[in-house]
Amino acid sequence: MTPKPATPAQKDRLEDPRPRQPHWKTDFSVDWDATDYVSRREFTRFLGLSSAGLAAGTTLVAVAGSLPRQTPQAPRVRLGRVEDFPPGTSQAFEYPQKGQFSLLVRHDDGTFSAFGQKCPHLGCAVYYAPHSRKLECPCHEGFFNARTGDVISGPPQRGLNRVELELRDGEVWAVGGGGH
Repeated sequence: MTPKPATPAQKDRLEDPRPRQPHWKTDFSVDWDATDYVSRREFTRFLGLSSAGLAAGTTLVAVAGSLPRQTPQAPRVRLGRVEDFPPGTSQAFEYPQKGQFSLLVRHDDGTFSAFGQKCPHLGCAVYYAPHSRKLECPCHEGFFNARTGDVISGPPQRGLNRVELELRDGEVWAVGGGGH
């Protein structure tokens, strides 16, 4: 019987006396001698410095958040003459800035109160219901006290934002508050 000629792989094995490397070393070859190893000490130092940097950044954010901020002064806006608002009625007006509405209510006893018109639950527009003398949010049946803006019932968790009013020379002025 004649021996079969050797395949190229068999020739490599016969010619190279060194042991063959596993296939993963040839597929993912890394020159281990040229690779920089990271020691445990270097890795621990890296983790410590990273943690210290994150702690310092968090502290700076906390300090910056706790600093007092200057709130812009609300403008003084003339709403109209007292006789323009009959008792038991309401009037919407833009305050404290364009596009933000507030609601002025004149009560049966002639006193006034005003609140931001945006419901704190989901932002629906609140209106005055004269028959019940309450402010009502039609979206989820939230009711507010028309004199104080406090929640009476419904899903809102907090009251309406109060607008400060001033009566001067027979005129009604919005002078502060009402932020949305």
